[in-house]
Amino acid sequence: MYNLGSTADSYLSPALEAISEKLSCSESLAGVTLLALGNGAPDVFAAYSAGSGGDGGDITFTVSALMGSAFFITSVVMYLSVNGAEVVGDTKKIRVTKRFFLRDLLFFMITTIYLLVVIIFIGNITIYVNIGFVGLYTVFVVTVVV
Repeated sequence: MYNLGSTADSYLSPALEAISEKLSCSESLAGVTLLALGNGAPDVFAAYSAGSGGDGGDITFTVSALMGSAFFITSVVMYLSVNGAEVVGDTKKIRVTKRFFLRDLLFFMITTIYLLVVIIFIGNITIYVNIGFVGLYTVFVVTVVV
């Protein structure tokens, strides 16, 4: 985790800052768009590859891989980010703003419930389901920026 954090601090953060300055966007907007794109692109491409097999792919396998990584990030990585200083004996603490954390958690729960409803009742990802996900993401971005 230390190596991941130091690599992100040395390479990802300056690149994200330079791109957001070039595009003249705020830190919040860059965080929920550019950072999310850079972080999630490998997962999206892997999910697309898994879902585009000869038989149309298996939505359960594809979604479980994505949800597994999402739950890992929201549990293990979040814990180590907030309490990691105690683990390594450092005295620095990361402060998490309760309002922002609850906002992000609420959107994560809404999206997870939407995905569960899609899996149970529809069984596959259609263009309308994709539009629904893009709509949820747009609402999230607007909520973060405003």
